[in-house]
Amino acid sequence: MLSGCVARGGEPAGTPPAPPTSEPPTPAPTPRFSYDDPSVDAAGDPLAVAFNSRERFRDAGWLVDDFEDERLWGTFAGRYAVEEDVVYCGSQSLRLEATPADERVWIYRTFDGGIDLSDADLSLAVNLETPDTEGITVRLAAPDYDNTLLLGRHVWAAGWQRLDLGPRRVTGSPDLSNVTEISIQLYTGGGTTARFYVDSLRATPRADAGKVMITFDDNTRSQYDTAYPILESHGFPGVVGVIPWTVGSSHRIPRSGMDEMVDSGWDMVSHPQQSDSFRDLSPADQRASIRESKAWLVENGFERGADFIIWPYGRYDESALDAASDYHYLGFVTVGGPTGAISDPQIVGRTDGDDVQKAKRALDFAAQYNQLSVLMYHDVTGKGRSVSPAAFAETMDYVDELGLDVVTASSYWESIRDTV
Repeated sequence: MLSGCVARGGEPAGTPPAPPTSEPPTPAPTPRFSYDDPSVDAAGDPLAVAFNSRERFRDAGWLVDDFEDERLWGTFAGRYAVEEDVVYCGSQSLRLEATPADERVWIYRTFDGGIDLSDADLSLAVNLETPDTEGITVRLAAPDYDNTLLLGRHVWAAGWQRLDLGPRRVTGSPDLSNVTEISIQLYTGGGTTARFYVDSLRATPRADAGKVMITFDDNTRSQYDTAYPILESHGFPGVVGVIPWTVGSSHRIPRSGMDEMVDSGWDMVSHPQQSDSFRDLSPADQRASIRESKAWLVENGFERGADFIIWPYGRYDESALDAASDYHYLGFVTVGGPTGAISDPQIVGRTDGDDVQKAKRALDFAAQYNQLSVLMYHDVTGKGRSVSPAAFAETMDYVDELGLDVVTASSYWESIRDTV
């Protein structure tokens, strides 16, 4: 569980430092491995990671607003109130609420003279109480409503999380060196109640260049037969989320193929999928599944990718995040789009690569704003909703055209792990 709040050099608010998936449930066979008392703490466990990445990254960058002075914020829709019992850090957060009669809850803060976010990415601490899942949108007026950048992230109710806010839509020609207003909203459409808490809006230095990670869930056969040769022709590595207890099935990547792909620079990472999402498993079962999946990777020679997890069905809750933080440095969810600097490493968002236009839009944002765009695929067959081989090749050609650096989970982690 995240706790505490670290001050980074006592800098004033708004002042930067010196320059520096939706997938159908598949019943899983009984896991091949079992471990005694998987619910115990990971202290001393040889499979545990060296440190909790969520704790290390939670206060990266510099403070834009700590929500300690609620008078700085106005309301466009819904309502907000000071909350002293549910806080990320400091003495209070803001509780935002929309009733069934409201279409949204929407607050804003203005900045006299504007603030410079031209070389920064934003993150916001959010605790969603209801509904179970929703999208949070942050709008930057730069300098006015005719020139805006819309940022956003999807979130599950899972205690405090730091949402890394990536670009979603551009209006006009926003000048991010002159941001005069920041607004935060959750849209419900009416007919339901929404309640969530916000705290600690921070900015981190923007990366020098855009990156793309190409991920595949479920270790399906077409990832080896079709996607692998296409990526090899470009010199691109990929990331496979392996369901360990399915390895050896005829419609999965053959065991020898997994070795071949790893030898070419690919990562085999954990994808501990059961018949239920992690939101439906007990904390003990969550921990057992996470540990067993990592153990299989380590025992089978895939240590390089074993420190990373792709969330089954893209879903998680607070206890699942706690367990994953004991065994993994990075976790990838189903939705989220491009993101900048990582502030909550267990919930890195991805873009559905089956939608070629959506994937290209995410890649454009990655190139324009130096973001990380993580593309998500399952089958590469063209059957059902899956991307066709030709469409997949088209997207990879576009990655080449944009000149984006293609990273894996392990190479990306090596590039950021010591940045805070």
